Amino acid sequence: MKRLLFSLILLLASVSLYAQTVTGRVTDQSNGQPIPFASITILDANIATVTNENGEFILSGFSYPIKLRVSHISYLQSEINLSQRGEKLAVQLMPATLSLNVVTIDPYLGQRIVKGALEKATANSNKNYYTNAFYRQLSTLNDKPNQIYELFYDLKWNPKRVQGWSAKHSRFAEMNDGLSFSMNNQSYLTFSYSGYLLQEKGCKYVTVDNLADFTINIERYIEQADQRVAVISCKYNKAKKNQYYVNSTYYIGMDDLNIYRLENNVYNVPVALSDAKATYPPACNTVATFKNYGDGMTVLESVSTKFLLNGTAKGSGQELRLSVSSLLTVFSVDNKISDKNFVTLSKKTKDKAVVQSIAYDAKFWADNPIVKQTSLEDSFIKMMENKKAFGTMTNP
Repeated sequence: MKRLLFSLILLLASVSLYAQTVTGRVTDQSNGQPIPFASITILDANIATVTNENGEFILSGFSYPIKLRVSHISYLQSEINLSQRGEKLAVQLMPATLSLNVVTIDPYLGQRIVKGALEKATANSNKNYYTNAFYRQLSTLNDKPNQIYELFYDLKWNPKRVQGWSAKHSRFAEMNDGLSFSMNNQSYLTFSYSGYLLQEKGCKYVTVDNLADFTINIERYIEQADQRVAVISCKYNKAKKNQYYVNSTYYIGMDDLNIYRLENNVYNVPVALSDAKATYPPACNTVATFKNYGDGMTVLESVSTKFLLNGTAKGSGQELRLSVSSLLTVFSVDNKISDKNFVTLSKKTKDKAVVQSIAYDAKFWADNPIVKQTSLEDSFIKMMENKKAFGTMTNP
């Protein structure tokens, strides 16, 4: 009996040591402002996340000691050695040196850099990467949270965008206040803007073949330790009323021609709504970040979307302020899932149907923090958990 008890204690201790969690906040050393979408990586462990819009992060599923790497394209990289669990980390990153683009005798330099980056991406566009990712989507109605989705995905990705997905775990909760709103397929929008070779039909966006249709300027340079990064804006100069088009800002390495960040302002995006109709074209912006794993290309690290729309409720005509935000975070690369059957990306996919097709596992969600919630997300999730709404799929 003593031997069994001793073995059990050792086993529990071993599990406890492995299932560690670290939380923290990343801020700008110069002004104390939070840094959203900073990359947090445990070196040699294939475990990663990104900070939320408040600069907060959480990582779990590792054993000490660890070396933590914190990076952002606009800041100098920082590495931190942690030997044991401590208080919440406060990480400050020093801004990388910026140099403004002065007037140059080469007005087409920005265009050539973008063209070179897109040509490199196109040459590697059929190279697939397989990743594990976490997705969170929060909807607000008249400035009040009313719906949340969370999913764990296996993804098939290439420089075009997410090509296929397999949902493994999911949960959903919704307030039932007599008026509901959801975007039927926000995940499709998020997946569609997860690459740097956009593929949207009927949309005008930067390609190798239409660079002349865009006003392209180098806005500034970021001096990173290994190379200079050019920040290049591309604005469509032939836009028509109600036309679906995208203005983009690329962060491109001058030496390797890799795209490390892509910001998109999306105009007149076609949307599918339930229980509401738009009174004005929606406003949408996306930010995708990409990570270099050493094979010559950058791979999706995260993509966030923010969608804003003014509309009216069907039937009553009540005015609505609608907002949907999402964040997809890749937390590991996993080539072992390459033979999985992935669902092909489709506009017809209904997010709620996907979530409800997977049994809700309360214990799994309690034990698997991936992306730190914002205060708004945290308060809404806790309220719905207290109401046991995740089990019933809607506020009882």
